[in-house]
Amino acid sequence: MTSREQQILEWIKQNPMITQNELAELAGITRSGVAAHISNLVKKGYIQGKGYVITPPKYVTVVGGINMDILGVSGTTVTNQSSYSGKIYTKLGGVGRNVAVNLSKLGVKPYFIAAYGDDRNGEIFKEDALANQIDISHAKQITNEPTSMYLFVNQPQGDRIVGIDDMDINNYITPDYLMGHEQTLNNSDLVIIDSNLPKRSIKWLYNHVTVPLFAKAVGINKMMNLYDGIDRLDTLVINALEATLLTKITIRDEVTARQAATDLIGRGVTNVFIYIDEVGILYQNADQAVFFPDTEQDARNTNGAGASAVAALAWARLHHQDFLQTAKAGVAATYITTEADDAVNDRMSAVMLQHRQQALDD
Repeated sequence: MTSREQQILEWIKQNPMITQNELAELAGITRSGVAAHISNLVKKGYIQGKGYVITPPKYVTVVGGINMDILGVSGTTVTNQSSYSGKIYTKLGGVGRNVAVNLSKLGVKPYFIAAYGDDRNGEIFKEDALANQIDISHAKQITNEPTSMYLFVNQPQGDRIVGIDDMDINNYITPDYLMGHEQTLNNSDLVIIDSNLPKRSIKWLYNHVTVPLFAKAVGINKMMNLYDGIDRLDTLVINALEATLLTKITIRDEVTARQAATDLIGRGVTNVFIYIDEVGILYQNADQAVFFPDTEQDARNTNGAGASAVAALAWARLHHQDFLQTAKAGVAATYITTEADDAVNDRMSAVMLQHRQQALDD
């Protein structure tokens, strides 16, 4: 089997009802080229015929962003605008993509609705999705547009100094585009979104998605994209700075975090997960709250912690875990993520997550 045939076969396994036109778009070749590859796969015995899906498989749909992340880590603490020696890394990321990869590592099938370019970074994304068993048959490759990029600089201990994003391609995720995938969205067990999406598209999702909606706030400039209709959210994952700006309550500790969460719950959010760097994590709903002081000793990088948390909270929901165990899943995922240099820890798994959940009992 050729590498292209292997690629097409994997996409067919992910979505047995995928059309040749959709395969052509994913592969970046003509429909007739896809037909030739499928004919070869049939001749070789890998495909017996077109699949028929009787009962939709259990899955979570993620709607969000893809980025090529460029990360600079200073070797010494940054105190002014001078040049600093350090390390520079280039990694595929994006909140939506990171959520989808974490879900896959936790054993949850992710469908990913996103926009990406027809550049080399877009090809890297497709290869990455295939390697991580992420179904991108509903994602959209945009001709003559670059895949979005995110440039950020961290202190040696992992705290973010500044970030610059070039994510205009997300404007292609329009309400009209989402409308064409409404059935996929509402056949999901739940849907996860991030605030990189255009405000009008988030509003459409609020009005048309009928399954539970989880959201990850992304940055103080895009966080407000979630605001109108926020009462539609089942679960909101947000950091202290974002929650402070949204609620006008300065979050410094457990007490102020609870005040901010109470404010958000009063606006209609069912569950709130707030993480405060170097302080702790709060999970709260109208009836219960639990706070975990920050005990992580091996933090190396805070990028990706929120994405892993929302994936773990979704995993816990699908496994019918109670309030406390769900909170521990989110906390455990953040700890696992911060222990790796990348935004997704390659070691993430359901077994590791459960082990770290149990460790929080001690």
